[in-house]
Amino acid sequence: MVKVVCCLLALAFAFTALALSAPPAAAQDYTNVASLQPWSVESNYMSLPGYLRWMTFREQSIWLSMAEAKRIVAAQLKQR
Repeated sequence: MVKVVCCLLALAFAFTALALSAPPAAAQDYTNVASLQPWSVESNYMSLPGYLRWMTFREQSIWLSMAEAKRIVAAQLKQR
């Protein structure tokens, strides 16, 4: 019984470590917000980085930091 519990704990730890060490999504995997107006209905009354963070959480279940979201939005606006 103890051996089974130890194996299950080790397996749970391995899956948790794998999930936490997943690389961040590539830039093309993020919702493109460059065509939206900040603080408008289309951006759900949010700033563009805030909207990007929210959409990324809804689509990928991860929260971007505000700094990362600002960097991604700036890159998207530059490509426009």
